[in-house]
Amino acid sequence: MATAEDKSRTAGSAASTDSSAKADGAKVAKKTVKKTAKKTGKATKQTARSSRRNRPGPRQRLLASATNLFTTQGIRVIGIDRILRDADVAKASLYSLFGSKDNLVVAYLQELDQKWREDWHALADEREKPEDRIIAFFDLCIQQEPENNFRGSHFQNAASEYPRPETDSEQRIRDAAMEYRRWCRDTMAELLTERFGYASQTLADQLMVFMDGGLNGAKMSRNTVPLETARGLAKQLLLTAPMSYNI
Repeated sequence: MATAEDKSRTAGSAASTDSSAKADGAKVAKKTVKKTAKKTGKATKQTARSSRRNRPGPRQRLLASATNLFTTQGIRVIGIDRILRDADVAKASLYSLFGSKDNLVVAYLQELDQKWREDWHALADEREKPEDRIIAFFDLCIQQEPENNFRGSHFQNAASEYPRPETDSEQRIRDAAMEYRRWCRDTMAELLTERFGYASQTLADQLMVFMDGGLNGAKMSRNTVPLETARGLAKQLLLTAPMSYNI
């Protein structure tokens, strides 16, 4: 029979074993936590490096920020520091890439112009008749204005901010805005030549007035009704050859 002393030794041994097991378990848990933390930290660093690799370059970020800010809030009201913060780009990068804010504005308008032409081609190239390709200008405006929150033509808005350019760089901004209009007018004139057999700059000008008025009306009323009206007027004008024309 076990004596009280034997029972005490047995209990003490069991307690010691249990304590040792707990200590060993704690060490294992601590090592596991450290390994997990190390792996997590490594994964986070790898993710950050991957994110930096996949991140657009400074030029793309500057143009993206400029486009977002200029189209939603205007050009003159937005300072360089605001663009730099939004793009997460150093001031030195802006000056090395563009030279000035005005040059960034020109690049922004040129990129908008290129995008507009691509969007028009995507819509018009599926159409065979020249008059239907002309109507694609109005269809594109009707499609995009709700997406643009009825802000009107970004090119008209930019030109209106520089009504009387005071410097060469401001003149370049206005010229970049007007280049979109020249391209639209020239493209319409080419399609009118295809439609009627001769060029009519006067008719192209009338169509541009319809489109300008429709965009401004949509901006004021915040709906596409003015643009749809302009589209209807353009279709009527295209049904019959003009009475006079310019070669």
